[in-house]
Amino acid sequence: MRNAPHVMVPRDALSKIASSLERSGDLAFRHVPSDDLFVVSVVETAPSVRQQVDIPRQYSALRSGDALFHGKWVRTPGGLANLTHLQLLQRPGTMLPHEDATSLFGVSINPGAQISLVLTHDSALPEELRKAGVQEFAGWAVTREGAFPYPTSLEPEILGLSQLSGLWPLAETASLSIAVVGCGSIGSVAADALAGYGVGALHLIDNDRLLWHNLIRHRLGPESVGRFKSAALADAIQERWTNDNVVSHPIDVVRSADVFRSVIREVNLVLCAADGIAPRRVVSHAARRAGVPAVLACVLDQGAIGEIVRLRPSPRFGCLLCLRAQLAGEGAMDAEADQELAYGTGEVHQPMTASPGDLQAVGIFAAKAAIATHLESRYGDSSQLLPGEHAVLGLRPQRDLVPPFNLEHAGEVRWSSIPPPREGCPTCNP
Repeated sequence: MRNAPHVMVPRDALSKIASSLERSGDLAFRHVPSDDLFVVSVVETAPSVRQQVDIPRQYSALRSGDALFHGKWVRTPGGLANLTHLQLLQRPGTMLPHEDATSLFGVSINPGAQISLVLTHDSALPEELRKAGVQEFAGWAVTREGAFPYPTSLEPEILGLSQLSGLWPLAETASLSIAVVGCGSIGSVAADALAGYGVGALHLIDNDRLLWHNLIRHRLGPESVGRFKSAALADAIQERWTNDNVVSHPIDVVRSADVFRSVIREVNLVLCAADGIAPRRVVSHAARRAGVPAVLACVLDQGAIGEIVRLRPSPRFGCLLCLRAQLAGEGAMDAEADQELAYGTGEVHQPMTASPGDLQAVGIFAAKAAIATHLESRYGDSSQLLPGEHAVLGLRPQRDLVPPFNLEHAGEVRWSSIPPPREGCPTCNP
């Protein structure tokens, strides 16, 4: 079945029609044939006064096509016209006879040999009709036979994260500043998710460049190849989430530990998605000393499982090395060494073998753990209480590991705690 054409009405067009003193006026539409999309591009606000509609540049699809179609907007108070529009949409294939449409619109529409597009406007819709789904503007295709309803989308006044007001603690997340160490396949997804949670400030730390082979698993696209991952990701997040407080730090946290320590002093939490022993140990140590929690995310066993470790600066919980020492004593794999080449120097990492979707799942899970930690610990939000400090995620488990990594199923998540600080631990007991 062929999809129905769609009418898009930008906010500027809505404002021009609503503020006009006339009862009706001419319209011009851009038509995008590939998507059968009609976009209001010109509004007549007074006799012979036609104003171009401002369509923001980021809506590139709405700015394309040809301005070939002409139509009309009509004021139709009382709600009947737009209620009829909704009722006809619910009965696909139905139409309003031409005489009935003329009576309903209050003006005669003569399409000639072509289709004429009409927008009916009713600013005084009764509240009960609005609740039933009737819109202030409704799009019609008028032919010699009659009027057909077109699905119509109106650009809302409120866009972006403000749409979640009252549904998500935006004020609380806006107060949060997070450093993301490692802006690769997991870190780029985590950073984007954190921005989507409404985090007020992000510090993106990575001195690697985006290269061709990264594209299959990275949040960024070909336009960013050759750039520092942290800088390109900062630009992408600023554009998507209109958050100007995203800072790029193209540094190595091991070689520039002094700079990293200064960044940590400005944040409430560190999320580490860097692979390799050294940067993860630096994050564990520096975050503990700075008194801020850290969330570490990675994939293990050639991408078979994911791991999230939450490190909190509390006498109840040890650091990353305290956890690894306990797991080693229980015969579990050395998760840090698993991220390095078997015969490497500790400087070179294994090639990533996990699928893009699995890496994205780990990144989003890590972002959720970070946000939940902030909301539960700082604001007492019990709905954000995590089950533990150490999570193992089944991606494509091989069922050949010892606890806690011995998952049986894809999608399985196993939470556990982490041990208290070891005696003499240089990170936990300076």
